[in-house]
Amino acid sequence: MTNSNNWQAPGLNRRKVGDYIVTAIVDGIVAAPFDLLAGIGPDEAMSMTVAAGRPSSSAMTVSIYLIEGKGRTILVDGGGGGINGWGGRLLGALAAANVNPLAIDQILLTHAHPDHIGGLVGVLPSAPLFPNAELVMHEAEFAFWDDDANLNRSPDAMKPFFQAARAVFKAYGVRRRTVSAGQVAPGIVIEHLPGHTPGHSGYRIDAGGVSLLIWGDIVHYPDIQVPRPDVTIAFDVDQAAAGATRKKVLERVSATGELVAGMHLNFPGFARLSKTGQSFEIRHEPWSAELI
Repeated sequence: MTNSNNWQAPGLNRRKVGDYIVTAIVDGIVAAPFDLLAGIGPDEAMSMTVAAGRPSSSAMTVSIYLIEGKGRTILVDGGGGGINGWGGRLLGALAAANVNPLAIDQILLTHAHPDHIGGLVGVLPSAPLFPNAELVMHEAEFAFWDDDANLNRSPDAMKPFFQAARAVFKAYGVRRRTVSAGQVAPGIVIEHLPGHTPGHSGYRIDAGGVSLLIWGDIVHYPDIQVPRPDVTIAFDVDQAAAGATRKKVLERVSATGELVAGMHLNFPGFARLSKTGQSFEIRHEPWSAELI
């Protein structure tokens, strides 16, 4: 747990949601080209990025969320861990936040792609970096990566994804739990958001009139896929389902005005959405030196 209500550090940003404090941690970037996108060309994707005030780059932010409160210290995902140069800043960020890795008692996994699980194990994949944590995921996510038939029919480029997921599942062993719905921690509910992967999920904190949905990979490029939810990415296991889920989520959160967070949102890692006509817009919440 943190010792101060007012700390901030580069790559860290906090919001208070009910009795929880949620911290966005930037783990690093993934250098992915725009030609991974379908439904838009690379030139148009770059134009939309620049028009949104972003650098002329196709790099994606990779973030993790730390949830503290109600006697719990929880991670949502684990970042890339430096695999393929993806991320790897989690342990340093936790040190800056004065959080001992041994204090992490739960990891809520949105899905098992390498940029979300690489930071959960050490150099030896069999060694969990958070040995006291329970690893929670949707049952469809575990079933997908654990299925040899899925592994065998996957393209060669995807086979290491299966190996990485299985290594993490094995490392957490008896501390692994799969769920299909409902509460996974006090006041935190899993939401099945399939398409990107079969068990891709978000986690929602509800606290009376305040709520936060950590939506995982609903978008990879927020300045493109929010106004253009039809745009999909090659990492989507089911592109049609991913697009349909994205549009459904954008419709809901723009109607409710609730706070959202996501692993590929631009820092400071929290946003709200609105809708005008058939177009969605994203408004990134400002970074603040004070707890909001």
